[in-house]
Amino acid sequence: MASVSGVLARFHANILKTRASTVFSNLFVMVMIVDTRPSTVKREDLINILKRSCDGVGLALATESGESYKCGKKIIVFDLDGTLIEQEIIEELAKAAGVGEEVRRITALAMEGRMVFLDALKARVKLLKGLPVSRMEKIKCSIKILPSVKDLARQLKEIGFIVGIVTGSFSFFADYVGEAIGADYVFSNRLIIRDGVLTGEVEGDMVGPEAKLRAIKRMSDEKGVGLDACVAVGDGANDLFMIENVGLGIGYKAKLVVKEKAPAVINTDDLGVLLALIGCTDLKKDVVKRI
Repeated sequence: MASVSGVLARFHANILKTRASTVFSNLFVMVMIVDTRPSTVKREDLINILKRSCDGVGLALATESGESYKCGKKIIVFDLDGTLIEQEIIEELAKAAGVGEEVRRITALAMEGRMVFLDALKARVKLLKGLPVSRMEKIKCSIKILPSVKDLARQLKEIGFIVGIVTGSFSFFADYVGEAIGADYVFSNRLIIRDGVLTGEVEGDMVGPEAKLRAIKRMSDEKGVGLDACVAVGDGANDLFMIENVGLGIGYKAKLVVKEKAPAVINTDDLGVLLALIGCTDLKKDVVKRI
């Protein structure tokens, strides 16, 4: 608390109200309502200074507008690779096809924002031409869903959240993970298969940063809520557009470009941290209460 309030005081932002609570009896949560209008630095610069300060003392930080915070959150969406699962699916496919090094190079360019996602996707999939479906099945069976994810999805649904997956990865794998965690929506692309092997082609609408936000907008429209009621969680440059345009965007074990721009950043697998940042507290008898 001293670290956060010290930064705010240094740059003349006014703390109007504070409220403390605990999550799962081992996490301390402090909610602050802050007027940033008197600040001597821009709001985005102040947030980055706060994030660096919190990271240095082992704290997680989430910032959002007062309007977004008050409206309450109803929908949460996750990227797939590196967020819900340990693997990068395209890289696993590439290793099976014997083109791992080349695909990793293209993936790095895309995740760092140095290559258009659609171009990167097509280039990588083209290298997979001829890969048998039987190898894809083995990869699917080896997917490692992060340890806390199933419990997280269950608890979010128990308190009324709609849970979605939005990914530029492939339905062959995304649908499998979606079913395993009980996701309400899964948006992904589809690898083209003929005669039991990949053709090197891909189809689908999840071909760039804007596509992920469109998927969230479709969910919010169907549920009759605005984007302020949505939470987006991801790790790479392709997730940044949705992270910056919903009520609360969270960089989860994020790449540098996301760490610098995301309103919230988590660098741990701890389930309670994510629940705390979206306003949930006290797990008692398997029921999560909202702050």
